[in-house]
Amino acid sequence: MNLVALTPCCVDYYPQLKKSFLGGNSLNVASMWKTIEPQNNVSVITCLGNDLNAKLILDFLTQKGINTSKVYQILGTTACNQLRVDEHGERFGIEGTWNGGVYETFLLSDADWEYVSKQDIVAIPANNPNFHTMLKNRQENQLISVDYLDVANRIPMKDTIEYTDIAFISANINLIEEYKELSNTKKRLIVTTLGAKGSYAFYDNMEYYQPAIEVDKVIDTTGCGDAYQAAFSLTFHKTQNIQQAMLAGAKSASIILQAWGGVGSN
Repeated sequence: MNLVALTPCCVDYYPQLKKSFLGGNSLNVASMWKTIEPQNNVSVITCLGNDLNAKLILDFLTQKGINTSKVYQILGTTACNQLRVDEHGERFGIEGTWNGGVYETFLLSDADWEYVSKQDIVAIPANNPNFHTMLKNRQENQLISVDYLDVANRIPMKDTIEYTDIAFISANINLIEEYKELSNTKKRLIVTTLGAKGSYAFYDNMEYYQPAIEVDKVIDTTGCGDAYQAAFSLTFHKTQNIQQAMLAGAKSASIILQAWGGVGSN
């Protein structure tokens, strides 16, 4: 099976640890896909700068067995960020530290879109510069997995959800009915993740719930949502079973919870 993640890869610096960890939605998703089913052809399409962070990302992707034939490098800065984690392991961005670098202006070429058209699953965040072009270019036989990020990002899901196969959003329990109604109206699968309160999915006028899997110690929630999405999309593509996909997502998230960084580094 061919899987591709578009396009954010970055390096997250944790001042409290004085350490950096790899991250970004696409890198995290691709890493979990490869962890679950190493035999699949997993690709990332992205653009990196010509700095040390780019080397760290490329080395990781190569070591993980992720296809880097569509990873580009140009003069400039690789996307980077700073994060902090509280005593409960909850991750927070440090205001003013995000630097999108060359990622912010990277647009896929016609050859890239031709490559994407041959993929079975495509994962992309809804704030990506290539998002709307992806929706226009989607193929009927593809599963399009879209991350609408956190409800606080205020991305208007209702405007584009009809072009998706799975719409993920991190929300709070008070908004559950709103997403249930949107799913029923647009006839699309919506998965809302609630952190320690588990996750809900809505599809075909049905409601599903999956509790979060308890762990001995939550170290860092960074990348948990991405891990959940990766496992859910892969399992759902294979089984068409929402409850089974939710369980797979919860299990993968629980692994990432117990280590630092978006891909679970110790």
